[in-house]
Amino acid sequence: MGKLRSREGCLTCRSRRVKCDEKRPICGNCRKSNRDCRHEERREAQIRFHRTRDAPRPNAIGGTPAASSSSPPISADHRSVHSERSDHVVGASPPLTGAPISIAQLLQPGSASPVFQVPSPWSPGSGTPDNLISKPMTRHEASLVHHYATHLGRWLDCTDASRQFTLKIPALATTSPVLLEAIMSFAARHRGDAEAANLAHERCIAKLIVLLGSSERVAADDMLLCAIVILRVFEQLTALGNGSDQERHLAGCSALLRACQGPCADPSAPGLRDAAFWVYMRQCLYNACINQQAPNVDFSLTLLPIPCWPAGGVDALRSETAWANTMTWICATVVQFCFGSHAQEPSNRMEKWRELSRTLEDWATNRPPSFDPIWQSGGGSCEEDSPFPEYYFAADWHVVAFGFYQLASMLLIIYKPNPRFAIRSAQAGGLRREDAQILEHARALCGSCRSEPGNVPARITLCHSVFLWGGLLYDPCERRCLVQLLQELEDNHAWPTAWIINLLKEEWSIL
Repeated sequence: MGKLRSREGCLTCRSRRVKCDEKRPICGNCRKSNRDCRHEERREAQIRFHRTRDAPRPNAIGGTPAASSSSPPISADHRSVHSERSDHVVGASPPLTGAPISIAQLLQPGSASPVFQVPSPWSPGSGTPDNLISKPMTRHEASLVHHYATHLGRWLDCTDASRQFTLKIPALATTSPVLLEAIMSFAARHRGDAEAANLAHERCIAKLIVLLGSSERVAADDMLLCAIVILRVFEQLTALGNGSDQERHLAGCSALLRACQGPCADPSAPGLRDAAFWVYMRQCLYNACINQQAPNVDFSLTLLPIPCWPAGGVDALRSETAWANTMTWICATVVQFCFGSHAQEPSNRMEKWRELSRTLEDWATNRPPSFDPIWQSGGGSCEEDSPFPEYYFAADWHVVAFGFYQLASMLLIIYKPNPRFAIRSAQAGGLRREDAQILEHARALCGSCRSEPGNVPARITLCHSVFLWGGLLYDPCERRCLVQLLQELEDNHAWPTAWIINLLKEEWSIL
């Protein structure tokens, strides 16, 4: 028969899951292993959690059972709150103290003490957080989750035909407090409620700090990675007016992926962890293009081939996803080629450029017919205030893949390894041939964005690509339309673009 768990043992033994002899001030285990023997402070009132036996874990709606962690929800005023239900009591996450911290710092090997001093939000002797039962959502929480599911999951699912961040994540948030707080921070920020967004963000970080203390949990819990990629979108929405972005959560995603990622990347994204990886990939592309730096992506990963499945059913959705994510990967490798190290021999660099060009065109040639526009115009018309060609697609991932294809094509034209003048002279006859080719791709990208006003990720691609070609745009009508596309993204979807518009106007000398 197993021994009863010690209730008076030290916190160090509890965290190591070993029996404590309860000696004070230093127990036998800590004396032998020369560890810091920490004891729980005695309090007048204990926060207790009731666990039901064999409580079923939330299932990721058709996927594998999620290893989500459930820490107790927090009240808005940061105080412990007793649930109206008699079967459990919930406690508030502790307030944050100390300097700002990144998730990447928490995952550094050998990190002895966190920058934040955050006690555990659950009693260490009352069981693992996996089995905690969270209270039902409040109306306010539910409204934010509903807002996310209705409007924002689509942002994250833009290359996932299975729509996992829209369909699975809201359901899992009902039992995963860290995921719930991440969703609330994103949704509240999108709705313009800065106070609620910041409070949810702080609570989410406090929970993550505790959960990331376990290497086993990092490797097993997909919810942590999903929460961090959602927090990264929150971070992007709060970027300063000059485009300054500290990328704390982007670095956290990278550190977490390296801690749990296998040797391969599956473009069909069969699970939430795979889907989160591709969200992270797109987030890396945004910052890499804006700052003209190599993306923080592990290109030693082996990209699995696109599966060949018969048409119809779930397999068809995974095939669509694989084609879209493969285009994402190709675009990322092109960005790496352009903004990464140029230490290669010129002949080797030219061969790499040819290889990337062939790969890009192979994708365009062999992609399924479903990725073609269902309708497109021959060109735009300034008379109708629509100077760009129009494209209509059947699905979000078709639009996003189209945009990444245009972006990769522009980059390969701009960064083709050949002799060139550092400063190009103006030509009386108009644009150079290469610049005209770049603008052709740029106009196609603008046209697809204008035709799909609800596809936010497509316009985000427009945001970071404009730094490559915006200065070439000379037609006043096209300039007005581009500014309108960017302005609508901020007005309708809270994505900060005013700083990009200001830089464009400065480049065009029209301030």
